[in-house]
Amino acid sequence: MKYPDYVKQYRPKGTVVKKVNDTYYAYYATSKRVPGKNYPVQEIKGLAGKIDRWGFHPLSRALVDTEHVVIRECGFTNFLLKFEEEYISRRSGPVKERRDLYYSMIVYLSNNSFLNDRTDVRIYRVDEMIEHFHIGIPNQITAISKICEYSLEELEPLKYICSVRMGKRIFQSELTKAQRELIERLGIEENEIR
Repeated sequence: MKYPDYVKQYRPKGTVVKKVNDTYYAYYATSKRVPGKNYPVQEIKGLAGKIDRWGFHPLSRALVDTEHVVIRECGFTNFLLKFEEEYISRRSGPVKERRDLYYSMIVYLSNNSFLNDRTDVRIYRVDEMIEHFHIGIPNQITAISKICEYSLEELEPLKYICSVRMGKRIFQSELTKAQRELIERLGIEENEIR
């Protein structure tokens, strides 16, 4: 087979080239003597990389830490965070405490929220919220439902929109049909809850 000049120029030693569609791939290859044959048999060891006009590009593999995987809910939390200012404006007291209370309520409603990882926020336990802010949890849940104009049961599918962190890489969960329909009904974009 006839290859362009740049393929011949950039092909590394010890490789063979194969064309797949419009891309030239270089594979590690060695010749091995086989008893009873007059000529050596070529043995392909694996993909080395690809070749284009700009040179040879070695195969690179992404290393992902599979020992330490962190999965955090982000859909439900990000939707409720859209109403943060409205919630804060309805309460009295220092803004930081009101914000921490709202974040604590979100974590209470969605235990796996990414807010658990934030260091700039104090997340109160239920007994601490009741004691410190003199509130009733059911009243706060009702207040949040009124602010966002949806029952929290309706928003339940958003709790399964997650981000997965493996080392320095972050992956997003794929949305289900029910989640897409809910997002459309809520009148928000997918990137607003990611």
